[in-house]
Amino acid sequence: MNRDHSTGRQHGAGLRRLWHACAALALALAGPALALAFPGKTVTIVVPFTPGGAVDIVARTVAAGLSEAWQQPVVVENKPGAGGAIGIQAVARAVPDGHVLLLGSVGPLTINPGLGPVGYDVGKDLAPVVLLAKTPAVLVTRPTSPVGDVRQFVQWARSAPAPLNYGSAGNGNITHLVSEYFLGSAGLKATHVPYKGSAPAITDLLGGQLDFLFDVVPTALPHIRAGKFKPLAVTTNVRSPVLPEVPTLQELGYQDFDVSSWFALLAPAGTPGAVIEQINAAVNQVLGADRTRERLSAMGANVAGGTPVELGRFIGAETQRWRKLIDDKGIKAQ
Repeated sequence: MNRDHSTGRQHGAGLRRLWHACAALALALAGPALALAFPGKTVTIVVPFTPGGAVDIVARTVAAGLSEAWQQPVVVENKPGAGGAIGIQAVARAVPDGHVLLLGSVGPLTINPGLGPVGYDVGKDLAPVVLLAKTPAVLVTRPTSPVGDVRQFVQWARSAPAPLNYGSAGNGNITHLVSEYFLGSAGLKATHVPYKGSAPAITDLLGGQLDFLFDVVPTALPHIRAGKFKPLAVTTNVRSPVLPEVPTLQELGYQDFDVSSWFALLAPAGTPGAVIEQINAAVNQVLGADRTRERLSAMGANVAGGTPVELGRFIGAETQRWRKLIDDKGIKAQ
């Protein structure tokens, strides 16, 4: 009986793979014609997280611009769960004709696969379209800390009688990995205190239980502006539009230090190249608009853009970087 059920499942999976292969072949053959007709109906951008977060804001900003450019509805659909896996799997299973897209981010696309099984393969299940934006993390301490810049911070960390404490939004979160990446670059050791989200880590930094924190700019910014956090450096290779006075780590001598929480648009694997190129061109046009730049800059993001090939290479490099760090440090998911 178990063998029969198992055989049935395998047969069903085989039929689904065959259907997708046939659909992809038909779409590839019809690629130029599809591109001329694209978009022929409502385009859906799937966000694998709940509404209101940074990924959702980026998706809705881009969707509004594309709706105007295409004169066709572009809607955002939130499919949260399993660290982004539910939404990603839904896009991977969608008809590969460009009408269902994914707004992906650094964690689900390049970090989580290094932490354990995720139920999808980014390189096989998805096709890169365009990198949308990068948001730096910012190194912050309390105003009462004995440091005013990164050089003094490094001296403080090295001379402290016990390792400094730092927090993160959780084991394997980008705020954890960027902290470990910097500590390795600076030759420092510190004690990691993981939290369930940024909010409790911020509370404990403000309360003196932590010595420093790398947090993404959107959540750290209100506390910086209120004078509750002292910003020392940002982690991207260009300064943040909302923290123009804060230097980058590259400027301070940390060569090739460009680490960010980033956002990208992807399509189901098998989407015709002509359709992907058309979406890419439209999104790059939207990213170049003043209204889009103002909205993304307001949340501390640096607008990106570029080609599908460039995004593919970027995702590959990010995956290698984080997998190496995860393996070297023995980092486990929560």
